[in-house]
Amino acid sequence: MMEINKIYNEDCLDTMNRMQDNFVDCILTSPPYNISKKTSKQFNSKISAHSRYSSENFYDEYKDTLTEKEYLEFTIKVFNKYNKVLKKGGCVLYNMSYNKSNSNLMNLTIGEIIKKTNFNIQDVLIWKKPHSIPSPLGNKRLRRICEFIYIFIKKDGLDEFEINKKVINIENGINVYETIDNFIEAKNNDGCNELNKATFSSELVRKLLRIYNKKDSLIYDSFMGTGTTAKACIMENMNFIGSELSKKQVDFANKRLVPYLTQITLF
Repeated sequence: MMEINKIYNEDCLDTMNRMQDNFVDCILTSPPYNISKKTSKQFNSKISAHSRYSSENFYDEYKDTLTEKEYLEFTIKVFNKYNKVLKKGGCVLYNMSYNKSNSNLMNLTIGEIIKKTNFNIQDVLIWKKPHSIPSPLGNKRLRRICEFIYIFIKKDGLDEFEINKKVINIENGINVYETIDNFIEAKNNDGCNELNKATFSSELVRKLLRIYNKKDSLIYDSFMGTGTTAKACIMENMNFIGSELSKKQVDFANKRLVPYLTQITLF
């Protein structure tokens, strides 16, 4: 049995292998974007980050310098496991972006997910940040102040899927729902550190949780990092499970969550 409200110090594929089928209500995560600079030509056939070296790496342990082929193959493996553990009416809220070193990879990844897994895109949300760091120095690119949240649902799960839209009127016996735009403004992150220079935004996560989940829902973050998704779940009276390769980040997250866990009772 999986223990809920816990971050597991392991590969997400291992965590999901041990989960029972149709276990979680939602998967909400921001995976590595594979944008660290490579300084070594050492590659092997395994889908592993630990054989890569980087002079500008965003994480203390994971080295996000896979080849394009490796990154796509790993992502498909992850989504096939998502298909196993996610309830039929649930959704995957998947944050992705790009940079100059891999401008095509984000779109290639989304295309591979649609072609090779049991998921379709239901919506795409725009996340606007207060500021973008760093600004481009050249004259060939715009400043990237927005990122994307892809809403995936199972190809056979549309009938069961729904979001938290209030009924504002009834016309001719048909419900008229409130408007929720696919545009969210939220902080860049909760503060970067030496363990993780690409931390997530709890303000963003809380807003997403309110749209797509109900109180007491079980949320899984396959790339938990320093615990931002867990923190947001606690604050929204939801349960969580996380996976994180770095023991230092798991320890950091557990310490970070203590004041929130003592203030809010989870069910």
